[in-house]
Amino acid sequence: MELSKLTAGGVADLEGARAVVVGAGHGVGPEVVAGLLAAGARVVADAEGLAGAAFVAGASHPATYLDAATEILGGLDVLVLSAPPVKNKPVLDMTPDEMRSVAEDEMVLPALLMQEAARRMVASGYGRIIVFASMSAKTGVHHNVAPYAAAKGGLLAFARVLAAETAEHGVTVNAIATALFEPQTRTMTEEKRSGLLKAIPVGRFGRSEEAAHAVLFLASPQAGFVTGECLNLSGGRFMD
Repeated sequence: MELSKLTAGGVADLEGARAVVVGAGHGVGPEVVAGLLAAGARVVADAEGLAGAAFVAGASHPATYLDAATEILGGLDVLVLSAPPVKNKPVLDMTPDEMRSVAEDEMVLPALLMQEAARRMVASGYGRIIVFASMSAKTGVHHNVAPYAAAKGGLLAFARVLAAETAEHGVTVNAIATALFEPQTRTMTEEKRSGLLKAIPVGRFGRSEEAAHAVLFLASPQAGFVTGECLNLSGGRFMD
């Protein structure tokens, strides 16, 4: 289904919504930006060259970044945090600085952005926060991603507590846990791709537009009764 068709009949109608996407330039980020724009939202992104979105740099400084973004948008209704690329390395080979860096990038910075967004949304009485996690945050069985999995697991816990604390103010906080998506599998050998596909019941990898569809629903007014959840996008590879 095309992204534009998802908005038919008011489903995921985000006309006039003010959205910020961090991590917009990699992974599923560009498709998420395109989906929000197609649904009628106005978008600020932290990546240049995304048609229709305003560019603001400096997301590593959450308060000043969201100040700049909300000045452009006139407020903040939706925050989407797309996951940075995974840093793969056996845990026994990682230095303390490397482990701290992963924790900073994958948990601390996203949590601070969520905190700053929530402050603004609570003040206005409405908001949607959506953060991309990973199946490794739930399973913890993937090789070479120990600090990454730990950071994402911590981020999920943070999201749930934030959801509980902000729900009465009209703010929802949800996560999306992805498994293997096309952007990260295109560089793999055919042999490796074939081996991985055997573990996915639907028999294929995820597509970026499917992640965008999930964001559009969670970002919509229709998702007001969904908070503190983690939506699995794994093709059946992981179920809970």
